[in-house]
Amino acid sequence: MGGRYLFCIALRNDALMPQTISTRKFWVGQTRNMVIVFTLSVTLSFGTVYLASKGFTPEDRIAVLWLSALIPALVCPFAMTYVGFQNLRVHRLHRQVHHLANSDDLTGLANRRCFHREAARRIADSARRPRSTALILVDIDWFKQVNDTHGHEAGDETLCHVANTLLRVAPTGSLVARLGGEEFTVLCEVYDEAELGRAAEALRKGIEATHFYYRGEIIRVTISMGLSVRRAGETLATLIGRTDKALYDAKNYGRNRFELAA
Repeated sequence: MGGRYLFCIALRNDALMPQTISTRKFWVGQTRNMVIVFTLSVTLSFGTVYLASKGFTPEDRIAVLWLSALIPALVCPFAMTYVGFQNLRVHRLHRQVHHLANSDDLTGLANRRCFHREAARRIADSARRPRSTALILVDIDWFKQVNDTHGHEAGDETLCHVANTLLRVAPTGSLVARLGGEEFTVLCEVYDEAELGRAAEALRKGIEATHFYYRGEIIRVTISMGLSVRRAGETLATLIGRTDKALYDAKNYGRNRFELAA
C-alpha cells in the first residue's frame, strides 16, 4: 500500500445511510409520477376516441380507434422509463450528499456531527431497549511519532488502518466514528461493564495484533481507551466527559490499555 491513501467505507454504520423515510418518499414519488403519466396517456386516448366519433367515415373511425389504443401502449413505457431514471438519479444524488455531509473525508466513518446526532437519538430511545448505551473513546498511542517518523501520508494510512479494524471488531450494531485527529469513538449497547470490558479488549487486541506496510516498512500502533456505561438520565455531554477522563487515565497509566469511567 506504500504511497497510497487508503479510504475506508463505513459499511456497518447505519447512521451514514439516508433515513428510511427518504427511500419511502422516493418510491411514493415514483409511483405518483407513473400514475400521472398513465392518466395523461389515457386522457389523450379518450380524447382521440371522442374526436373519432365526429365527422369521420367508418373506415377512418376504425383507424383512429386503433391509434387511440396504441397511444397509452407507446407513450407510457417510454415516459415512465424516463421519469423513473430521473427520479433514480435524484435519489442517488440525495444519498451521496447525505453521505458526504455525515462522513469523515479520510476514513469514511461517521463524522463528529453524525456521531452526536445519532448518539442523541439512541440515548432518547434507550428506555425501550433491554441493554444500556455504552461509549468507548479511542485514541491512537504515539500518533505524532508516526507522523514525525514516516510523514503525514503514513499517518493518514494509520488512521484508515485503525478505522477498518474498529469497524471489523466492534460489536454488531455499533456506531463507529472519527471525532477528529487520532480520536475515534464506538457507541454500542451492553448488559454490564464486564461485557463492555470484553468488547474493549477485543478492540485493543485487534489493533495490537495487526499492522500494515508503508513504503516497505511495517507500521504497528496501539490504542488507549476510556469506557463508560451510560447512567440513567445521563446526558450525552456528561457521558462523554466521564469517558474522556477514563481515556486520560488510560494514557497516563501506560497506554495500550483501557480504563472504566468512575
